[in-house]
Amino acid sequence: MSNVLSTGRAHGALLLYAFLISTSFPLGRVVALAVDPVAATFLRFALGASAFGAVLAWRGGGLGRPKPRALLRYGIVVLPMVIFLTAMFEALRWVDPLSAGAIFTLVPLISAGYALLFLRQRLSGPLALLICFGAFGALWVLFRGSLDRLFGLDFGWGEGIFFFGCLAFAAYPVAVKRLHGGDPIPRLTFWSLVMGTVMLGVVGAPRIWATDWFAVSREVYLAIAFLGVVNTAFTFYLAKSASVVLSPAKVMAYTFLIPGLVALLQGAFGHAWPEPSVFVGVAITILAMLAMLKVE
Repeated sequence: MSNVLSTGRAHGALLLYAFLISTSFPLGRVVALAVDPVAATFLRFALGASAFGAVLAWRGGGLGRPKPRALLRYGIVVLPMVIFLTAMFEALRWVDPLSAGAIFTLVPLISAGYALLFLRQRLSGPLALLICFGAFGALWVLFRGSLDRLFGLDFGWGEGIFFFGCLAFAAYPVAVKRLHGGDPIPRLTFWSLVMGTVMLGVVGAPRIWATDWFAVSREVYLAIAFLGVVNTAFTFYLAKSASVVLSPAKVMAYTFLIPGLVALLQGAFGHAWPEPSVFVGVAITILAMLAMLKVE
């Protein structure tokens, strides 16, 4: 595992990252309807840490034994993801995957604000305009292309929870950029996952123990396993690797692909396709993302 990706590979990693993240919404809804959100997030982190640690040990990746100060740094890095994933499982009890995917695409706008505040990274005029353009497309999808829903602020409890999670997630690339401390990305990824597991285990212990794990179906366990091993461990590695190379705004630009990918996944798995007007918003977000890769 290379410590730092080239720019081209960073973009390729983010394409794969966007696809894997998009699978989190339909699979996450399956899990959310069956398992407590905190318990599900704990298991997802535990599986991710175990899988990633096993790969590193097999490759001789040098897991090491970090000092307490380093563990604190890893905990701060992973905290936005802990909040986001817990909020996602809770929100998916109330909202459909496409709405959640649309809200998720507001993250680049928020992330750009964090980058300006904490990294002093100013956006160029064209990049700021494109982020706003993509955010407009996301709102179009969220409100199903309906001006009545938009002006009526048809924004429910689940959407509010998920938006709060997205506020946390938007800080993730900024935290990685500020706090990676020159650590190899695999090591940073593993110990971040470990710290996420520990934090959830401590804070969520009563809810984890109260969960009837024997009543959970095999399909739900398979969904959690995929989310933990593939989506959590692997996407952590992809996002961290790209965040070291690219600006936070460009990393988050790939989230503009999410609504289209979620819509395709839902249709492919036999769920109802969104109404045609929704795909106008999907097209806007994709165009914004493609254009963002051409500007600084």
